[in-house]
Amino acid sequence: MGPVGDAQLADLVAADRIAEGGQGTVFRLSRPAGTLLKLYHREVTVLSGELGRLIDLPARQSVATRTAWPSGRVFDRGRCVGLLMPEAPARFTTTIAGRRRLLELQYLLYPKRAMWADLALPTEEERRRIAVGYLELFAELHRHDVMVGDVSMRNLLWTLRDGPGVFAIDCDGFRLAGRPPAVRPADTAGWVDPAGPREVTLDTDRYKVALLTLRLLFGDHRVTPEEVRAKPLPRTRLRPALSVLATRAAEPGQRPAAECWLGALS
Repeated sequence: MGPVGDAQLADLVAADRIAEGGQGTVFRLSRPAGTLLKLYHREVTVLSGELGRLIDLPARQSVATRTAWPSGRVFDRGRCVGLLMPEAPARFTTTIAGRRRLLELQYLLYPKRAMWADLALPTEEERRRIAVGYLELFAELHRHDVMVGDVSMRNLLWTLRDGPGVFAIDCDGFRLAGRPPAVRPADTAGWVDPAGPREVTLDTDRYKVALLTLRLLFGDHRVTPEEVRAKPLPRTRLRPALSVLATRAAEPGQRPAAECWLGALS
């Protein structure tokens, strides 16, 4: 779906409510088809200028098939109260315990649970290809000076249907390097940069890249670069080149770019 543009809340018709989060509620619109409305909670501060800047970034063109990039702002009585965004493609959903659910990254980082019995999980090679997909997405965003900031297992999707693929949602927390996010996200617990609280930079994003890659390859939500550096993990998935990158990722200011991980996985 291409850009929709700004809209007035009164002109939108919601078909159904599909999600509730810490920042707002997500509705599926009756039209245009495949469009979602994220309506922020009243206490959420929205920098409408920054959201407009994010919507207009050239980067959205090159990552359009891998992200639910915001396509328009929603206003009510002159105040920005939400955004429009495309819905994740159907191939990034599944049925678990009788309910339709997004294929979130969390399913790949924990031992398989009883309620996931029918969920087809990736092989080691498919995990590698999913990791490559995420790394290509981060690399492309970083080439356009776009920082992801918060990495959440709920906002990164994957699929094996029609081949391994990835998709990112809730992209309104992205921001241009050196600029504030349109909506300030909280750092997801367990995915925080140990160098301490500071502004989101390319270096902090690269630490999240390291966490994402290692945890996906190991299938373990607790693995960190610091753990790999202190005590190399006896796992067949971690090649020597990846161990070197993990060690570098444990050093603030020395963290390898997404392209480095891509080279080691190729």
